[in-house]
Amino acid sequence: MTVKEIANLCGVSVATVSRVFNEPEKVKPETREKVLQVAQKYGYMPHAIAKSLRTKKTGVYSLTVMSSVELVFEDSYVSKFLRGAVKYFSSNGLKLIIDVFTKGDIVGYYRKIVSSKLVDGYILMDIKDDDVRVDLLNELGVPFVCVGRNNKNNFVYVDTDNYLGGRQAGEHLKELGCENILFIGGDPSLPFEKERLRGFVSGLEGFKGTLYKEYANYDQEIAQKIVERYLDKIDGIFCTSDVIAYAALRVCERNGVEIPIVGYDNILLSEIANITTVDQNIHLVGEKVAQKVHEMVSGEQVESEVINTQLVVRGTKKFLNFSKGGRGV
Repeated sequence: MTVKEIANLCGVSVATVSRVFNEPEKVKPETREKVLQVAQKYGYMPHAIAKSLRTKKTGVYSLTVMSSVELVFEDSYVSKFLRGAVKYFSSNGLKLIIDVFTKGDIVGYYRKIVSSKLVDGYILMDIKDDDVRVDLLNELGVPFVCVGRNNKNNFVYVDTDNYLGGRQAGEHLKELGCENILFIGGDPSLPFEKERLRGFVSGLEGFKGTLYKEYANYDQEIAQKIVERYLDKIDGIFCTSDVIAYAALRVCERNGVEIPIVGYDNILLSEIANITTVDQNIHLVGEKVAQKVHEMVSGEQVESEVINTQLVVRGTKKFLNFSKGGRGV
């Protein structure tokens, strides 16, 4: 079955049949439905390669995760983000390639992908200040959307309000009466980590106690060692990821102490472990990023967007009542 044969059966032009499969919004609904019914009856499918040559679009998008393969598939920010992104792409007949890059020449890596012309648009995660990927893709003039912001913001992005999330965590621990608080961040070079810390300090405004700051680079073993060092000095913990918050909780459980812990991301792990956390609507971020990069590839005007966070209170509901020699919730 060819396009010409479908056109004859439907009593329309070849151009109309072509528009049904390539620009359906330009065809009257009743005509579109008639063509699709005939195509389905005779098992006609548009040739993907021919279509890409004609439209100069492949319907393929790229996301490269700048970390380990394990992070993509475990219960983490990335996996929750992907559920939102894939939902949008699959519902629009598009494909998402997921790759992992841990070390090497990142500029050469992206130049190779762009030159292949296999990808319509790109999603960038883990944005850093003066990010070379952003500079390169801007230089090459290819469509891309970033997850997060940096010191330049010379790109379209979708981000959560990391300052607000950090502030919500700080206000919560202050309201609980915590006097000596441990902050455990991930990678201090990442802009969103800086914003979460800045917001957290703002949320502790008027706080008269001591704030200890450490970074675990999202490594649970390092986080546990940090908590063990400070365990006898602190009565509150804020971690900038739920995975690190869970590691902190395990140390507290092993030592038989109850310390209010606030995590970040609201992944399933925090719900199972009953950890108070900051929900940054990761699934929605994934959907928004996918939609914006698709619209950009389609030639539409796209604006950046910031999504609010929400504190989800679980295991720290009660105010602390400290007594000499012990802690309690």
